[in-house]
Formats: sequence, structure tokens, C-alpha cells
Amino acid sequence: MVGNAYHINRLAISNKKNTSTKLINEDRTKTLELLRHLLSHSSQPLVICGQDEIGKSTLLKTLQEQTMAKWSYCMIANPADLSFEKLQQAIIQEINPNIKNKHSQSISAVFQQLDRQHKKLILMIDNAGLLIPGLINEILTLAKQYSLLRVIFVLNHHELDLKSASDTAINEASLIEIPALSEAQCTEFLYQIAADPQTTITANDINDELISIVYQDTQGIPGQILAKFPRIDSDLNHTKSLKTLVLAVLILIILALCTQWFSNSDYNIKRIALTKDINTTLTNPNLPE
Repeated sequence: MVGNAYHINRLAISNKKNTSTKLINEDRTKTLELLRHLLSHSSQPLVICGQDEIGKSTLLKTLQEQTMAKWSYCMIANPADLSFEKLQQAIIQEINPNIKNKHSQSISAVFQQLDRQHKKLILMIDNAGLLIPGLINEILTLAKQYSLLRVIFVLNHHELDLKSASDTAINEASLIEIPALSEAQCTEFLYQIAADPQTTITANDINDELISIVYQDTQGIPGQILAKFPRIDSDLNHTKSLKTLVLAVLILIILALCTQWFSNSDYNIKRIALTKDINTTLTNPNLPE
């Protein structure tokens, strides 16, 4: 069983900052503030848990965008082939990106450097269910050895159950749950999606029937809601607009050429008729001399 379980109302934290990646509602923003609070005031490892496509990765991305002066981040997005040695190399590379040989510096030297700079390292492992058995135990042993290291694992509930059995050290972590959206929050999210001109839904499309259908189909999972109303590719829009413009120009050119041709043809007919009349008059034998 994971140590402490936190929900968004567990700790009252004010929200005064805007984020580059907009979180979908106030509850998610409070969850972010809770996460920041725990990272600042506790060395306990954290587990962000929720269903797939619930918004766990978005929360990490937003945390990383809110750069703190004394925080450095190391993000592991796909840990399927991660080993403890590769993890240490990733940390060294993150702290000293210009180092040519990652093996030339020890992990202890990196944390000594962070200590001199009065910084913390936030190690974020997304899709942590892909970690090989036993690696979480090694990572958390490292975190105990270096107090400047903060660790965040992202797991769904099934993965957390498996890791609790294979890596018992994770049971010491604090759990931050991300719940699905309520129907009211789903409605709010739909209007946010509709506000994007690149999506396939407008505010006028939203009604009680649509809200009910979307909520029943997705059970309030943001990723599934977004999948129902995909964004239109901006490059595709640009290509279509360019093709439309070229076609319009071609039509105008054709119309101009046709107009000119008809105009010239009408003029030639009149000139020929006039010439015929004159010639007829000049050659009429009945005219007086």
C-alpha cells in the first residue's frame, strides 16, 4: 500500500500562477500546486496515479514548464530499456549537457555540484510501469542516499499494483490521484475544445444530448474526449487554402482570356459587315457619275 494518498482537496493551496500548458480545470491546477508543495517540503517519493489518458503526462509537462530557480529536471518519457546505469548517465547529461564523456563524471560528483548550487533535481519517470522489476527499488535507494533528489513515478492503478509487489520500496511513496472529470467538468472541457478554431466542434454544437453522449462514451477521460474532436492539421489547412487560391487564380485567368476572345471576335464581325456595306456602295452601277 502506498504511503500517503493525496486528493486535490487534501491540502488547501492557492493558485496564483498561470501555466504555458493550460490545465483543464481548477482541480487540476490545485493538484499541480499540491505537487509543487510536496516537492518543496518533502523528500518522500511521489506517485502520480490515474487511468490512461487522464492527464498525468500533461501534469508533468506543466510542472516542468513552471521553471523554478533552484530546481533542475530530468524527464524519462520511455523507460522500457532503462537500466540503473543508463539512468545515472541521463542525470549526468541533464545536469552537465556539454560534457563529452558521460562516464567521466560520477553521480556523486553531480550531486555535490547541485549541493554547491543549492539546487534540487526532480527526476520524473513517465510510463513507469515499463521499468524492469527491481529498478524502482534501486532508484529510491539512490534518492535516500542523495537528499537533493526528488522522484516522481507516473503509473496507472494496475501498474501500481504490480510494482507494489515487485518493488516494495514504492509503498513508501505518497500517492497523488488524478480523478476522471465529472459531467459538469466534461461540459466545461468541451467548451474549451470548441474555443480552438482548429477543432471539429464549435460552441453551437454543444447541447445536453452531446454532453450526455460524450460523458457516457468517455467516462470523463480527457484523452478520450479529445480523440472524439481531433484538431485539424494546420499544414493540411494551409495546403487546402493554397490549392483553393491557385484554382481561383486559374479561373480568373480563364475568364479574362474568354472575355478578351469574345470581345475581339465581336469587333471583327462588325468590321467585316461595315466593309461589305462600303464596298457594295462603291460598286453600285446605278449611282450617278
